[in-house]
Amino acid sequence: MKILGIESASITASCAVAENDILLCEYSQSFNKTHSEKLMPLIVQSLEDNSIQLDDIQYVAISKGPGSYTGLRIGASIAKGIALAKNLPIVAVPTMKSLACNVLDYNNYIVSIIDAKGNRTYAGIYKWDGDKLCTIKEQFPTDIEDLIDVINSLGSGVVVNGDGSVVYKDILSQNVKVPIKFAPQRFNILKASSICYVAYQMILDDKVIKSFEFAPEYLRPSQAERMCKG
Repeated sequence: MKILGIESASITASCAVAENDILLCEYSQSFNKTHSEKLMPLIVQSLEDNSIQLDDIQYVAISKGPGSYTGLRIGASIAKGIALAKNLPIVAVPTMKSLACNVLDYNNYIVSIIDAKGNRTYAGIYKWDGDKLCTIKEQFPTDIEDLIDVINSLGSGVVVNGDGSVVYKDILSQNVKVPIKFAPQRFNILKASSICYVAYQMILDDKVIKSFEFAPEYLRPSQAERMCKG
């Protein structure tokens, strides 16, 4: 099966195509243009450069959030448009799980953290079991102090990644009581290749939906919504 993966939850726009769990190509761009300007051209280029037709694609996998509100909406529109036009199912991949997929550490829990500003974060906790990434705690919004309590409650070593692991490195280093490792910077970036890998596992578990059923998962109201509520 061929999977088209789309990642738009952060400043980096990324797309990839995989055959089952084998990556065929990945294209990313993280500067100058907005997602609305760069994402669809990246998809077109990735398909053309690798002689892949949209008719060859069986699944559209999309980062469902959390992340950038604008980026998630743009990615959702593109994914749903492609899926609707080609009558394809969608695989809605949790952003935090795809981020955790960047880290191949079979001995420790993987705690993926995205900075949500003001000591707030999005996080998820995962662990590898062979070639399958298992969810220990579903992605959730939390402040950094509460997240530290959750990490300490694991009672075992952790690897942390994501931009939140960089922003809050000092407070994590000082307050986490279990052994902690910080992933290299290259593992902190959201990637469509990881979307494809997690999507493949979800497809095997029959966790796919129809295009009209998909909606981004923000986990928090937007800043504008919070301001309207006072």
